[in-house]
Amino acid sequence: MSSAGPTPPGKPQARALNCPGCGAALTLRSFNNAVTIVCESCHSILDAKDPNLQILQRFKVATDEVRPLIPLGTRGKIRGTDYEVIGFERRTIHVDGIPYSWQEYVLFNPYKGFRYLTEYNGHWNDVSVLKALPEVRPYGSVPTVKYLGETYRHFQTAQAGTAFLLGEFPWQVRVGESATVTDYVSPPRVLSSGKTGNEVT
Repeated sequence: MSSAGPTPPGKPQARALNCPGCGAALTLRSFNNAVTIVCESCHSILDAKDPNLQILQRFKVATDEVRPLIPLGTRGKIRGTDYEVIGFERRTIHVDGIPYSWQEYVLFNPYKGFRYLTEYNGHWNDVSVLKALPEVRPYGSVPTVKYLGETYRHFQTAQAGTAFLLGEFPWQVRVGESATVTDYVSPPRVLSSGKTGNEVT
């Protein structure tokens, strides 16, 4: 009589839910990592940590609604790792009275965590969260920060507002909220920070 060895761990599975606002089917792709999820049908922003998916906000969609260039649920490789697109956000800043908008994509891998892509007028950035804080050097005519031995010069600071959302996010999101966004550049790389209240990412 032979005995079977231990069962290998199964592949994580996405969870199916229903929107309390309109009843539409929702797919939770990042499992317990989601903090908020946005219904694609009625545009309700839901609390993913609440078993009843409490509605946190409903927003109206303009007639020129932006659709993701990479649809939610799309899978692909970045630097040899498989990721799935789970969230989409459109953000806007105003510089000298002129609006500039860009798109952000939330990517997820159950073993590697989150990664991000941003797109502005066909230009794409591969984005990840820093593992350590850069050294801020505020003195001099242009403020700089140093990270991993490289110096980045201040490019701009602006208020970025969230105009549109789809999918799920590992943080609280609302349409209409704004964050102070500061960019430092050392071409072709950029260090960006977003500050909302006392929290900086």
